[in-house]
Amino acid sequence: MASSNTEFVTLVSSDKFKFVIQKDVAAISSVLRNSQGFEEGKTGKIELDMDGDILECVVEYLYYHFKYKDQVESGDVPEFHIPTHLALELLVKADYLDI
Repeated sequence: MASSNTEFVTLVSSDKFKFVIQKDVAAISSVLRNSQGFEEGKTGKIELDMDGDILECVVEYLYYHFKYKDQVESGDVPEFHIPTHLALELLVKADYLDI
């Protein structure tokens, strides 16, 4: 049974790919964090208007950001690589998600 206290949230792409991620990782995005107060918070599922390949890259970035968040000041953070063919759409979706 899903509740708002679960530690995970499911992100669903427009083409129905599902990504189960930690809530504290999803919270990096203010849009995902704020959606927890609505119906998505009750179901633990957030449906997003983006294809699975874009959402996969977004999820990878959220985990990358979460992993290296404490190392930003030291400058000891490896570069995050994004596929060139997805760059423009990723920029738009990252802006929408506020990440």
